[in-house]
Parts: sequence; structure tokens; C-alpha cells
Amino acid sequence: MENVTQNNIPKPNVSSVYDYGWSILKKNFWKLLAVVLILIVVGSSLNIVNIRYDTPTFGSGVLWFFVWLFVGGPITYSGYYVFLKAVRKEPYEIGEVFSCFGTNYFEIMLAHFLVSIIILFGFVFLIIPGIVFSCKLAFVPYLVIDKGMKATEALEKSWELTTGYSWKIFLIGFISLFLFLFGLILFFVGILVALVWIYATVASMYYAVDNEQPTIIEV
Repeated sequence: MENVTQNNIPKPNVSSVYDYGWSILKKNFWKLLAVVLILIVVGSSLNIVNIRYDTPTFGSGVLWFFVWLFVGGPITYSGYYVFLKAVRKEPYEIGEVFSCFGTNYFEIMLAHFLVSIIILFGFVFLIIPGIVFSCKLAFVPYLVIDKGMKATEALEKSWELTTGYSWKIFLIGFISLFLFLFGLILFFVGILVALVWIYATVASMYYAVDNEQPTIIEV
């Protein structure tokens, strides 16, 4: 395959990572689907506040923030890591979606908070900076949970790693939006397939870019 290296690692371009992500989907669909369903349930839990309280209150806001910061974000980051392990063809278990509550939890939580605030800041003031921040910080979840980096270190490293790949990451996100909409047309099943493919594709892009980095041998 032209889009894959001899070591069966995708090249860091849009077509390659989508092809590779699809191959991962076909081989791991049911396990990765279970991970996606967990992420959907966790994400939907944030709506419990809106259902419980007809009129938003300070208490409901605090509850929403607590669930979003301490539970939703970290579990989502762990979900990204499960997909990365699948992409790298490493053994993994569905339960690893809760691995965020083990080591490095504080840094995972902090990274989630900082990335969200930075991207929100970019979108509130101008749309384009928000898009740029989203692309440049796309690898933070993988770096903080895969490499064990501190939150601020992961932000800096993601900014560095995405240099030269930002437009490709943007295109991946743009295509993913249409994949999701197409899945929506096909009702619930289509959305699930689209989400598995999208998660696998983004993880494949990180895998491809990370593989491009020179190996530093300590002496």
C-alpha cells in the first residue's frame, strides 16, 4: 500500500490516516464501538444537569463543571488512548477507558481544562484562532496520557509536533464533520460507525506524526 510504510505505519497525510483508520475499524469494530458507547454515555451525563434543573442555578452549574472537569474530560482522554493502542496494534481492554483515574490523573484533568479554555477563548473572540488552537493542540490528549507528560509540557509539545501538519489536521476534522453528518442520515448505526472511524483516524494521525520524530538515544 502506498499510504503505509514498511513497518505498517501510516504516512502523515489525510488519505493515509483515513485508510489506516478504516482498517483498524474493520479489525476492532466491536471493542472500539464499546469504547465509543462509553464515551457517549459519559458525554450525555453532562445533560443530566439540564434535565434535572429547568432553570440553571449556581448549584447546577457547579455540578456540571465538576462532571465535565473531573470525569468527562479524563475519561475521554483515556478513550483516545485506547484507540491509539488499537492503532499501534497493541493489546488493550475496553476497561482501559477508565485508566485516567490511575497515574497522571491530575495532569490529564489539567490538560483537559487548559485545552478547553484556550480553544474556547479562540472561538469567542475570533473563529479562526479557535480553529488554529484546535489543530495545534490536537495531540495533547495522546501526549499527556501516552507519554506521561505534564499538562503544560504536552501543550508545548503538541504545538511543536503539529508544525507542518496543521492543515492536514484541519482537513481531517473537516472531513470528519461530513462523516458524522452522513452517519446521522443513516440514523444511530451510521453515527456509531462514523465515530469509530473518526477516533481511529485522529489516533492514526498522531501515530504517523509521532513516528516521524527522530529517536533520541540516551548515553
